[in-house]
Amino acid sequence: MTYTTRLLILAASTVGLVLAAICIGPTSLLDFSKLWALLKNGPSTPELERAALVLWELRLPRVLLAAAAGASLALGGLLLQAVFRNPLAEPYLLGLSSGGALGAVIALAAGATSVIWPALTGSLLVASIVLLLCRRRIASDLPSLLLAGVALGALAQAFTTALILRFDPGALRSILFWLMGSFAGRGWPEVALLLPATLVGLFLVWTFHRPLDLIALGGESAHHLGIRVSAVQIGSIILASTLAALTVATCGTIGFVGLMAPHLARRLVGSSHGNSVPASVLAGIFLTVGSDLTSRTLLAGTELPVGVITGAVGCVFFLALLVKKR
Repeated sequence: MTYTTRLLILAASTVGLVLAAICIGPTSLLDFSKLWALLKNGPSTPELERAALVLWELRLPRVLLAAAAGASLALGGLLLQAVFRNPLAEPYLLGLSSGGALGAVIALAAGATSVIWPALTGSLLVASIVLLLCRRRIASDLPSLLLAGVALGALAQAFTTALILRFDPGALRSILFWLMGSFAGRGWPEVALLLPATLVGLFLVWTFHRPLDLIALGGESAHHLGIRVSAVQIGSIILASTLAALTVATCGTIGFVGLMAPHLARRLVGSSHGNSVPASVLAGIFLTVGSDLTSRTLLAGTELPVGVITGAVGCVFFLALLVKKR
């Protein structure tokens, strides 16, 4: 089976899962037959009008946000695994999730109703500090960048825990639900923030897929072939950090997607970034949309945070990678 055929099968599977996520939910007002009737005739009856309301106000923005989050995390993981030449690298290792969580909790403690911009500020602030600490030796000592991110992430997590203890028990559930990642209650404002950034990120990564191929083989070889290695590395880290920060700000922390999606893509279509970029995006969408669908259908009457599903799957995946690498 050729790489193109595998990519087409992955694309068809992802589209099918997205349609299923749009049609499956706790209410019977929208299903496959009503979706087809809406696409064919529009909201021509009162029943279809109610189905259209569910589609446009509940299901579609949630599924689009899940897809954009999966694609963003997959692109970030693909970039960092290429520039760090480390199969275990993923966006949250730079402390972005902890920084975003700290910003969100500070905003909630101050009585804010929206945490998008405080969370985005916290994530980007941690990323900026990490880059400033390692600015003189990013190209020569990439592991130090990861260590700085882990240290700052731990510091931000400590402050977050201290702040959470000051909340009353009634507010703790909603805070923890956000911290563990969720698409519940999100709407078009979050989609309008994350989806355009994801499309821009996809275009940029696809444009520079050949330099990424060379850097993944070795910095010195890429340098001798005319690639500005340091510029590509810094640009990749900034882009991955921005995409991950936007995802944390709009959806909370959704772990392991940035780790799993690039590996699944490379197993399907090979290591060339020309093939693995679209495959990683599709795999990321499949993981997040599938996890969201599972989180709201696994237990009747109860919705789990998406981070619980991705964390459970990702933990097994991570351990399998460690065993294989050893």
